[in-house]
Amino acid sequence: MQTHKTTVTIDEKHQIVLRLPPDFPAGEADVIVSSDHTAEGPAAERLRALDELIDLLPPVPALPLSAFDREIIYR
Repeated sequence: MQTHKTTVTIDEKHQIVLRLPPDFPAGEADVIVSSDHTAEGPAAERLRALDELIDLLPPVPALPLSAFDREIIYR
């Protein structure tokens, strides 16, 4: 497997142009895109609100398996 890493600029149409070196083999390849920027906008605001709501929930109690009646579990 051959890999190639490059930095690209995403344009306003959310598209990129990726040029590979001439010796890179032709054929199918996986492409992974990552960004250092954090998401902004309505979706990010909803996620922050959801995180705040989750922080308000009480902790879930941990129960050992022995606390359950096996006859009920395996019906």
